[in-house]
Amino acid sequence: MYTTFHSGEIEIQKVTGEVAIAESNSRMIKDTIIKGAIKFIEKQSMVIVSSVDNSNQVWTSILVGEPGFAEVPDPNSLSINLEKVHSDQQDIFYKNIVNGNQIGTLFIELATRRRFRINGTIALDGNKISITILEAYPNCPKYIQQRTIQQPNVHRQVVVKKKYGDSLGMDIQNWISSSDTLFVGSISNDGRLDASHRGGKKGFVEVLDDSILKVPDYQGNSLFNTMGNVAQNNKSGMLFIDFANKRTLQLTGKSELIFNQNSAIDIEKTGGTGRFWTFKVSEWIITQNQHGLNWEFIGNSPFNP
Repeated sequence: MYTTFHSGEIEIQKVTGEVAIAESNSRMIKDTIIKGAIKFIEKQSMVIVSSVDNSNQVWTSILVGEPGFAEVPDPNSLSINLEKVHSDQQDIFYKNIVNGNQIGTLFIELATRRRFRINGTIALDGNKISITILEAYPNCPKYIQQRTIQQPNVHRQVVVKKKYGDSLGMDIQNWISSSDTLFVGSISNDGRLDASHRGGKKGFVEVLDDSILKVPDYQGNSLFNTMGNVAQNNKSGMLFIDFANKRTLQLTGKSELIFNQNSAIDIEKTGGTGRFWTFKVSEWIITQNQHGLNWEFIGNSPFNP
């Protein structure tokens, strides 16, 4: 069972003085899906996934489909039925998994602020992605902005339009600056992928210039999966969702960790941790009409700094 932290995670746990908390919380990491999470996973209509392209760049994507597109055939396995996925069929994720054998997934229900992470190895069989689970565990509901999903009356494949680039124009900068949610994919030195959520008040992600973003790291579960991966391998990917307009922004690049930022403004921005990470963009993809869901904003997380 994969419950041992790798060197990057241990390094960050030591730097932050949270080794004991991490060791205690590590007991929730299993190589099987706990019984109580199976129904939660199988009723979801979206999942966040991370993958790696042929240049070893990390990308983060969203798959949207009919509830039941993800199934748990047994506690050590997860299956994604692509015939029931109706979001962008041209997403870079599909190209990446042909040659890659690792995946990070995050099942997140914004309406209830529940989330469950599953990382593992993949096998493709026609329209099915079979995942053998290496790590599976729940996350706390902190920093998730509450939104409900309205399912379309008729599920059909979307017709998308894409834009590509490598620097952030003002439209993209404004999009990021007005976002309250992002998803991040990261990778360890041994190639194991992870997908995670970050949230905060609008503007919590700072745009420093046309290629660099700065993200506060709030207090979490002390496992430091994402930051630990970055400590080993700085390649990472971001996903921003324009919930009002059904479009997505995918960024790939490199991250850098920043500690001990103890000015009054930095302590306020980070909720007391004094930690940030920067992300330097190398490429981006904007997908218009990425999916058919309608989202309604309910409220901000009460934990947001």
